[in-house]
Amino acid sequence: MTSRTETELVPVLDSTNVDLWRAIKRRDYRYDEAFVFGVRSTGIYCRPSCPARTPRRNQVAFFLTPRLAERAGYRACKRCLPNDKGFATLQRTRIEETCSFINQNLDRRLGLAELGKNANLSPFYFQRLFKRIVGLTPRQYVEGVRLRCAKMSMSNGDSVRSAIYRAGRSSTSWLYTNPYAKLGMRPSAYRSKGKSMHIRYSIHNCRLGKLLVAGTDKGVCAVSLGDSESILEASLRTEYSSARIVRTDTSKLGSWISEILAYLEGREVVPLDALPLDIRATSFEYKVWRELQAIPYGSTCSYSDIARRISRPKSARAVANACAKNPVPLVVPCHRVVRSDGSLGGYGFGVERKTSLIQREEENLKRAKAGKANEDRVFS
Repeated sequence: MTSRTETELVPVLDSTNVDLWRAIKRRDYRYDEAFVFGVRSTGIYCRPSCPARTPRRNQVAFFLTPRLAERAGYRACKRCLPNDKGFATLQRTRIEETCSFINQNLDRRLGLAELGKNANLSPFYFQRLFKRIVGLTPRQYVEGVRLRCAKMSMSNGDSVRSAIYRAGRSSTSWLYTNPYAKLGMRPSAYRSKGKSMHIRYSIHNCRLGKLLVAGTDKGVCAVSLGDSESILEASLRTEYSSARIVRTDTSKLGSWISEILAYLEGREVVPLDALPLDIRATSFEYKVWRELQAIPYGSTCSYSDIARRISRPKSARAVANACAKNPVPLVVPCHRVVRSDGSLGGYGFGVERKTSLIQREEENLKRAKAGKANEDRVFS
């Protein structure tokens, strides 16, 4: 039998070792195809996502493949079946089938016990597996599907009550409890495409053309860049076709516009993540947009990076769609997301503007760092 230490995966850098150990602690299924780990005290090897108790760090050995682990004398775990390639596929298939079951049975209660039974898994294990693969708890996913169904019904002209019943809820309190978290506005306003909403907007010249900023009393609801004022206005009125829309400059709207113009025109680092927003989105879109706001000024990341950060590693295309639906670009900086190969990808306001925004941020950040370095030398 080969010595256990001879075939262990010994990384070149300690940081790699730390990453592997972190994947085990988090039971991160995304690493299941990357490596397995053996536990010296038990002689068993597992997938990183194994639900068994996490071993002590000094008892863990890393292997590139199950075969190497077995050559070192370890035997496969009977819970996570690391030597069975079909096991992970089976788990994912069960969750995908459960998602389809949810979509087709919104009129049912859809509790954890019933969903677990449908997947032929215990409720506890089903919940952990669902969260690991989907990135949401079963309850969050069900609520998201119900909300999407209700929004589609209201957009098609159904009454708020009918839309709620169609989504599988028997009480209107479901949608009226904290409606801004669900819809970004009152249900009646969503159904009527902003009817009874009072939206104020203003258009200003900037280095990238015309800038339109619109807002309600609660916050910014639209930001657009373009070459034609009439096109920008028409787009806003189409999005909120039943709202009361007025072109004006209030003190509150003016302060928001001043910050955005300072970001566009200035030579200093001007973050916009503190501006209040009044926008509507699905739970998935909100997760993506929050991650976009977390991208540091002057930096970029890929659509795949965002997908991994929200625990949806195979949803890069969905992330791109969420970026395209972002109603407040610049404030939610979708221009900082690029393709995995480093190319810029698309942008609703044109690739030239995206290039200019990224370059200006990089220049301002370098200028700020240089100024800070000079200050440090003066006071040192």
